[in-house]
Amino acid sequence: MKHRSPLVTLAAVAVAFIIMFTVDILVGPPGSSSTEPAGPSAAPASSSSPQLTQSAAATPTASASETTENSKFPDKVVYAGHTDDKSGAIAVAILGDQAAAYFCDGRSIESWLRGAVTGADISLKGKDGATLQASLDGDHLKGTLKIKNDKLKFEINEAKKPAGLYRARGSKTTIGWIVLEDGSQVGIQTAAAESTAAPELNPESPQVSANGESLDAKPVNGDEDL
Repeated sequence: MKHRSPLVTLAAVAVAFIIMFTVDILVGPPGSSSTEPAGPSAAPASSSSPQLTQSAAATPTASASETTENSKFPDKVVYAGHTDDKSGAIAVAILGDQAAAYFCDGRSIESWLRGAVTGADISLKGKDGATLQASLDGDHLKGTLKIKNDKLKFEINEAKKPAGLYRARGSKTTIGWIVLEDGSQVGIQTAAAESTAAPELNPESPQVSANGESLDAKPVNGDEDL
């Protein structure tokens, strides 16, 4: 028995070692069970990232398209209102790619302008040297009129009938009217070199008398030869 004791002890140690090694493999290191599933779950996150990127990239393109579409004038429209400093009234009539404008202070200063429409911008010029630059800003027309030594800014709204821009021409007299949304109107009557305030206009019955003539006032659409 004394000779067998070391062998028995060695066998017991070996068996204990095998048992501990097996248990260690089955249990694994702490956190190993939560680490292994992380690989599969990470894959969908990375695969969805390009989809989010593509969606985000598509949004600006759609917005740009909508902005371009909304930045076009209607085929036929009239804008009217006062200049920012209230020194006069201004109306701009647009028909297709042509535009006409009229400015007057209701007393003695006036200007008729004509020009082209390009996208959301208009550039007009008068025979007296006046110029007008304006752009569509939402549903407003915003721009600047240069007349004589003045630089007048304006932001005007669409003028729906009977509001709008009207003009009458006879052999002696030319009259321009800007009729505003609230029914008020500003206009000038010019005969030869003399300018005075225009007579009252009834848009529903647009006939007026001036200097012995009976004149018909007609809406200005934007393509007239002013």
